[in-house]
Amino acid sequence: MSNRPGKAAGEPSLREVLALAVPALGSLAAEPLMGLLDTALVGRIGTVELAALGAANALFGLLATSLIFLEYGTTARVARLFGAGKLDRLVEEGMQMAWLAILLGAGITIVLRTYPEAVLSLLQIPQDVVAPATTYLTIRAFGTIPVLLFRVANGVFRGLQDTRTPLYVVIAMNLVNAVLDIVLIFGWESAGIPAYGIAGAAWATTIASVIGPLVLFAGLPRRLQRLGAHGRISFRLRGDLLLDLAGLSRDLFLRTLGLQAALFTGTRMAASVGTAALAAHQVGWQLWYFLALLLDSLAIAGQALIGRLLGSGDIEAARKLGFRLSIGGLFLGSVFAVVFLLLRDPLPRLFTKEADVLDQVDSIFLLLALMQIPNGWLFVMDGLLIGASDMRFLRNSMVLLGIFGVGCAWMGYYVSGTLHGVWMGIAVFMVARMVVMDARWRSGKWATAGE
Repeated sequence: MSNRPGKAAGEPSLREVLALAVPALGSLAAEPLMGLLDTALVGRIGTVELAALGAANALFGLLATSLIFLEYGTTARVARLFGAGKLDRLVEEGMQMAWLAILLGAGITIVLRTYPEAVLSLLQIPQDVVAPATTYLTIRAFGTIPVLLFRVANGVFRGLQDTRTPLYVVIAMNLVNAVLDIVLIFGWESAGIPAYGIAGAAWATTIASVIGPLVLFAGLPRRLQRLGAHGRISFRLRGDLLLDLAGLSRDLFLRTLGLQAALFTGTRMAASVGTAALAAHQVGWQLWYFLALLLDSLAIAGQALIGRLLGSGDIEAARKLGFRLSIGGLFLGSVFAVVFLLLRDPLPRLFTKEADVLDQVDSIFLLLALMQIPNGWLFVMDGLLIGASDMRFLRNSMVLLGIFGVGCAWMGYYVSGTLHGVWMGIAVFMVARMVVMDARWRSGKWATAGE
């Protein structure tokens, strides 16, 4: 099966799947390492700072991740157009998504810089956490546009069946972040650089995030030329096409908003338990997010390949590929669960030495591990439906599931009053998502061929 545009006939081989999934796995593993490194280093400062990092990251993540449609929507559209052999059109759509990222990012930056405490009040975090959380959030606000542009650029390369280039870029971002984290958080006395604490962590991540979109957009013309296109990119804003893509983006935005509402409620309930619980929630969330992104590698391959197959009109190959990827996701999730359990004692100690925080993390660790098994199936199903551009179903189902998830997290806290209860609610929500996504795929109603 050829990777040339317009020639995607037949089911992809295992080699082709791995050529997309393995670099995507590396990229997805490397991407949250910035958050994990921040958590590990800020945890050395103290529990209050770690809790502040958790609160600020939850809000920044809610805003940035709610706009994941910039990446997933771009992947799905570009992959279909790639399969149909329409390279000029896919470049044009990619650039309009970049404009959408800039406009949305500018709005978020203004809100976070102007009203950080009002935004943080949504979490009702302990009073001693407010000041450091505000510091972190207002600095990270400057990275909003680069983060969103990176999502678009990543989506374009994935749609072009290239996950290796984004991997190299993410590795470079992590190296820069690691060096800046150490220097800016703890200072470098001989160089006259003071210790900035949690503010240093924010600046390190923000600076590193600028690298991604700059490198990917600079390398896009060469990638297009290798595929046979002229390689010229127009940055002209096209209102008609932008509005057209906004409709696609709206559905994915509402889908993601439903998901994030449930997860955000989990953080809100963790804050109600106490500062140690919120700090432990940050550790647990970063570990869960890291594993979730690893599992998402097969979903990314699914997005790109399903879009390409449907764009070329091969629905039967798309069905067969979906089954293979879902089995792979279940296997990978089971492996992660076992490995995670084996690291139950040493892993949390990488992030904090506080006994009360470690106790809280231990109370949810088994649940975090077991959740990887249904997650492995769920994430693949979700990625396949996004690749199939089944956006209306994803929107409607996740709005309802999001309401259900909010109720689960709220109920988990009010029944038990513990962090474990909150995560039990999140686990029930994720299993419900798995059941709904699987039923949709089996129905075959997502199968529409062509551009």
